Amino acid sequence: MKVLFLINDAFGIGGTIKTTFNLGAALAARGHEVEVLSTVRHRDVPKLPVDPAIRLMSLVESRTGHPDYEADAPGRGVEPRVYPMSDFRARDYDRHVEQRYRAYLRGSDADVIIATRPGLIAYTAAFAPRHIVRIGQEHLVRGQHRKALRELMPRYLRKLDAFVTVSQHDADDYRAHLRLRRTRLLFIPNGVPAPTVPPSHGRAKLVVAAGRLIASKRYDVLIRAFAKVAAERPDWQLRIYGDGKETPALRALVLELGLHNHVRMMGQYSPIEPEWAKGSIAAVSADREPFGMTLVEAMRCGVPVVSTDAPHGPGEILRHGEDGLLTPVGDPDAMGDALLRLINDDELRRSMSAAALVNSARYDPAPIAEQYERLFTEISAKKRKPWRRRPPVEALGPAPTDTQPTLDWDGLAPLPDGVTVSKSGRLEKDGVPVIAGLRDTRHLLDGPVGQRIQLPYRTQDGWMAVRIWDQPVYAEVGDISTDTDGIHLTGRLHGAMFDDPRLEAQDGKDIRKLTVTTDGLDFRASIASLPIGIWTLRLRHAATAEPVTLGRFRDDIVDKRTAFVLPATTVRGAKLQPGYTESNDFTIRVTA
Repeated sequence: MKVLFLINDAFGIGGTIKTTFNLGAALAARGHEVEVLSTVRHRDVPKLPVDPAIRLMSLVESRTGHPDYEADAPGRGVEPRVYPMSDFRARDYDRHVEQRYRAYLRGSDADVIIATRPGLIAYTAAFAPRHIVRIGQEHLVRGQHRKALRELMPRYLRKLDAFVTVSQHDADDYRAHLRLRRTRLLFIPNGVPAPTVPPSHGRAKLVVAAGRLIASKRYDVLIRAFAKVAAERPDWQLRIYGDGKETPALRALVLELGLHNHVRMMGQYSPIEPEWAKGSIAAVSADREPFGMTLVEAMRCGVPVVSTDAPHGPGEILRHGEDGLLTPVGDPDAMGDALLRLINDDELRRSMSAAALVNSARYDPAPIAEQYERLFTEISAKKRKPWRRRPPVEALGPAPTDTQPTLDWDGLAPLPDGVTVSKSGRLEKDGVPVIAGLRDTRHLLDGPVGQRIQLPYRTQDGWMAVRIWDQPVYAEVGDISTDTDGIHLTGRLHGAMFDDPRLEAQDGKDIRKLTVTTDGLDFRASIASLPIGIWTLRLRHAATAEPVTLGRFRDDIVDKRTAFVLPATTVRGAKLQPGYTESNDFTIRVTA
């Protein structure tokens, strides 16, 4: 069968996008023709990897300077007639988009249409011919939608052939609140493929969380919980992957609680599986989880999960005490206690890790796709074939994900034949940029072996690039603290021994001497005052040695500017702000 998925934006990062690609790939593997239609296109290459068997198309171009953007299209800027304005994605839809959808769906040659959000369900019900199997998916839960949307949607849901929720609890909730008559209402969970990276070895003192940084995910609860962890186990670290509206508030909370040496704000990463596999514990702190994609992703990497018992997914996914721990919603103390229970019990952590690997296999996409396939077959058997079909409407695309070479590279193995590093650091194969695949850099967690460091990363445009440091001596910055006396930092020397060390701050041609103390290979320094400017710190391990720049180079974090949240201080009317450059050099910005 030909299966058409409708999605608002397939070019970003999110749970709906990922689950659509996962299900689409599994259906393609079973012999179906799969097309994903993204309403908007705002970049050429999607941020998430797409199986080459999926044909990714777009309905409209949103970049105003792009040749495919229709600035004078009829209906642009006019409120749509069908798309519910109570759907929070309504801003992406106008009369122009609606007319495109009407024409595209009425002329579609798909056997099955799967709509992934309420507004697209409305379009499927209103525009898709009845001979097509029409299925709606609920990627949130009924109670998360605005009241106006909950009251409006039954008129469209009743025109579908099936409506699928991702949790049994949500299916029961829908069944209790509305009658869908002929529409089949059922629960099919999301599928999560087995990662292609090895499972977590569980030795890293690292708690990992990932997802959109929005209010409902309650990362504030997790950060407050980690304050309790850091007080007892300061050797552990929390990494939060993702971006969103709550980012500034969460960064401020890290500073407020004095957790800047313990919490890293990592930004968006794709694919995320290698980052899960670095952790020894995963954490989910949401108020509500329609499914719990991150729980399953972490478990499939062999990482036990501490999660709030949020409605509806976590309680259906986790087996409390076996492959993870459930805590009350909104309770940082309880979450902190659960994290410490796993942190302080190596054997419990190892047994839960093994159980997580085994138990999460039930979410493999193959049996999930088989459930959908049975649904398609049962419904299509009752359908009448069309006696005529409208002419098809062309969409934009396909996106070049199935023609560009994709590279998986950990920075440790030799580059494949034909792959070279350009002057900008981007990797190319026969002169063509390669899409960034997996970057399993867990070997850098404890510091690289040797003096050459190769750190692969994904550029904003989705290409694979690498940062390379190759120097005989490194002055690696450790913990940083500030008070009214200035900035205090610790560090460690790699590749040399101290013999009458010298520390200096440099801003252009202006060089100021600073005091440094050492203990073996460790060093400490305090900076009380510097003139206005941006100062780089340089260390000579011996009086006659060449100076090396202080920074953070010997780990797996690509961009310290995003990850590190460092406190400023004011000394005698001057503000001192520690930070890192794009090259991961440590700097102090001094302003009035």
